[in-house]
Amino acid sequence: MGLLVVIVALALCAAWAQAALPNGICSYSSLAVLGPGSMRAANNFSPLSQFKGCGYAVADNAFLGLVDTSAAPRVAAEASYAFAHEAPVYLPALKQIFFVSNRLGNTSGVTQFIELNTLDISTGTVTKLPETLGNSLAMSNGATNLPGTDDSIALLTQGKGDWQPGAVNKLNLKTLKHEVLLDNYLGRQFNSPNDIAFFKDGRTLFFTDPPYGFAQNFKLQPQLGNYVYAYDTVSKIVSVAADGFVKPNGVAFSPDYKTAYVTDTGMADGTGPSGFNPANPQTIYAFDMETAKSGKSGSFFPTLRNRRTFAVAETGLPDGIRLDVQGNVYTGTGAGVEVFAPSGKRLGTVLIEGGVANLVFADKVLYALNEKRIIAVQMRVPGAKLP
Repeated sequence: MGLLVVIVALALCAAWAQAALPNGICSYSSLAVLGPGSMRAANNFSPLSQFKGCGYAVADNAFLGLVDTSAAPRVAAEASYAFAHEAPVYLPALKQIFFVSNRLGNTSGVTQFIELNTLDISTGTVTKLPETLGNSLAMSNGATNLPGTDDSIALLTQGKGDWQPGAVNKLNLKTLKHEVLLDNYLGRQFNSPNDIAFFKDGRTLFFTDPPYGFAQNFKLQPQLGNYVYAYDTVSKIVSVAADGFVKPNGVAFSPDYKTAYVTDTGMADGTGPSGFNPANPQTIYAFDMETAKSGKSGSFFPTLRNRRTFAVAETGLPDGIRLDVQGNVYTGTGAGVEVFAPSGKRLGTVLIEGGVANLVFADKVLYALNEKRIIAVQMRVPGAKLP
């Protein structure tokens, strides 16, 4: 580890023993009647003031069987800037969580950049990966474990301008070697690849592709629709799996892989607080997964069918999305981590000031990326097993 990396690691080493966050419990039932003077304005995307001072808001007692509300969420790591935004991946063999920062530098043009980091969950040490790696993997955003490996991830990069197309990449976190797996749809650049999940076969990956890069001044005008793609890593064939989104974002599967979930963050154009339109989606959609065979000699290929509204975020946008072993759905929003039953019923929220962009399970701990902090939430159930 070079001197610069050591310095950064020490600077970000976090308040590993820092005081815990609030862990009082509030109830959603208290919101049934507020009166005209207590309603939120349409552009108010901060957590509900009625829950101030609470660590948890409960809508159904099933929430208490999922989240250990006797333990306060704690700060696992922190920094003075938005170092913890997207792409969290837990690698048990390395005892590390990979993640990336928000946009840094001059965010008005193509010189902006994103940092790549790892968190040692045993010590709380955050290590910034080499800047040259971040430059090669331009504007990294979504990631997941790479099936069949214990030290590699599939990483989405949004790209820059017309010289670095958005891509699906393989990154080995031991050697830091990487390679491009896919960088176009039939000759056209992707918009801004955002989030990724593998199907149970371990060969078909699904990823979302909203147009955030153009709105955020580092990509060309979009050449494609706002789609969810499916890519067969064996046959190397890419297909549009679903359309009809404003800004498709998070993607995940139920533990039995019969249901896919896709978040649509169309309410935000990605430019900041002024770029919100409450009439656009802040929605999680559910799809049935079907596996069809293409002819007598063709291969089986999973597809998305029967789209339906699963849930709408209480506050802000449903960004990253994860599931536990029971099929409950967790999504990062402006309120923190909102939790829903497989039926779509709201169960409760882990309230985190400043909201959560993305999240990942590490056994029975849920790590939530809170921009300048990583928050660890003690759980009673582990996350769903990945392929």
